[in-house]
Parts: sequence; C-alpha cells; structure tokens
Amino acid sequence: MARWTIDQPTTRTLDGIVSLRIRIIGGHVNILPTDDPVTFEVSDIVGDPVLVTQEAGILTVTYDDLTRSGLLDRLKPVQLKGYKDVGRRSATISLRIPRDCPVEVTTVSASIVAAGLTGKARLRTATGDITVDGLTGSTDVNTVSAGLDARATGGSLHFNSISGDLALAGGRLSDFAAKTGSGRLLADVDLAPAARVSFASVSGSVALRIPAESSATAELRSATGTLDSGFGLDRRDLPGRSHLSGKIGSGVDPAAISATTVSGAVSLLRRDPDAPAAIPRGDA
Repeated sequence: MARWTIDQPTTRTLDGIVSLRIRIIGGHVNILPTDDPVTFEVSDIVGDPVLVTQEAGILTVTYDDLTRSGLLDRLKPVQLKGYKDVGRRSATISLRIPRDCPVEVTTVSASIVAAGLTGKARLRTATGDITVDGLTGSTDVNTVSAGLDARATGGSLHFNSISGDLALAGGRLSDFAAKTGSGRLLADVDLAPAARVSFASVSGSVALRIPAESSATAELRSATGTLDSGFGLDRRDLPGRSHLSGKIGSGVDPAAISATTVSGAVSLLRRDPDAPAAIPRGDA
C-alpha cells in the first residue's frame, strides 16, 4: 500500500486507479474525467494533514482519524466533538480520473463538484453544496441542508435531503427519485422509455417539466398543497386530500410519474418542442 501524509500543496500522478473514496471535513472537492493517468492535487490545507492511500487500485483521500464509513452519521455537533479541531479542518482536493471510475465522496461542509463521469457516483454532505454536470451513470446524493445543482444528467439519479433543494436542467433519466422535507424539487428533464420518477416532500414545492410529446402515467397527490398540470389530468379533490392522475401521450413503454407532498405545491409542466431545458419555478 502506498501512503502519503500531505501537509503542504502536492500534486501526484498515479496508475492503476479503479475506484475513488474521499472523506474530508471542509473545503472543496473537484472531480473531472481524463483519458490520461489519474492526477490528484491537494491544496489550501488548514488544520490537520490529509492522508492519501493507494491500495488494490482504490485511491482514498481522508484524515487519519476518520473511519472508512460513518462520517455522515456523525454530523451533529455533539457527535463531531470526538474529532480533533473538526471546525478548522479543510482542504481543496482536485482529481482527474477515468470517466467510468466509481466515486464515493463524503464531507461535512466541503462543496463537491463532479463532471463528465459515467460510473457510479455516491455523494454525501451535511452543508456543502453539490454540483454535477454530465453525470450519466448511477448518481446517489444525500445531504442534510445542502442543495444539488445538476445539468445534463443521464442514467439514474437519487436525491435525499432534510431541507436541501434539487435543481436539475437537461438530461435523460430512466430512474429518478427525490425526497426532501422542506426543500424544493425542481427538474426539467427527458424521460427514457419505462422510466420511473418519484418525488416526495413535506412542505417543499415540486415542479417537474417534461417534453410535451412524452408518454407517461402520472399520479400527483397533496394533503393541503395546490396541484397543477399542463397535461389535462383528471382532478379529484376530497377533504384533506387533492389528487391529479391520468395518462400522458400514447407511446409504448410509458414512464411512471408520482409526486406526493403534505403542504407543498406540485406542478407537472410541459416543455414545448425545441425549447431548451431550464429550471422550472416551484411556486404553482
């Protein structure tokens, strides 16, 4: 196993990397694709040195006292007291990796940027914002209060947050699930045949825009929030419950869309042909 303890700006080039794991506290994480050997750069180090290891093709960037897992489970202040100088630890981690390399990133407050990857990406943070661009594999995002900004996303996308927002523009998804308590879920995306889309929120608003020519079944529900659709769905309002449902289009292998809130508004919008994808408003 190769091992480096880094306390000053460092850049290294490595061969044989097949998986990436990052677990840091604050700062920034930037991940981009390359067809060349893997390059990692560590800079802007504050507090404890960063530990980097390479073993059996797995590149790990972390701190010496962080375990292999469980960091996100220790994000409450009382639990973080066990980590030395946790509030003063930060670093900027920049990597260029093969585009199909699986990625797992966990931070407390560090922001995460990932672009151009086709492999599995698991991104977790408490308060650091996450930006993804052109991820086309399987993307799984978990936050406490941080938001996710996404563009041109393909494959599958799962987002889970307590109060963070999701904003997605562009791409084509076959599996799309998003859940938040008070955050907004806003997306404008194409749907693959037989795609599955599921949104759930307590008080946050939901707005999904899909192409006008889409084929799908839709179920929109809310206890007290308003429901709105640009596709002429059937409405059924009962005390304490509103419901819109119906079939969109007539193509084979329709997608299945469901959205449920307690008090948040829900909008299913149509994008005109040739109109560019853009973040829809979530205040209907």
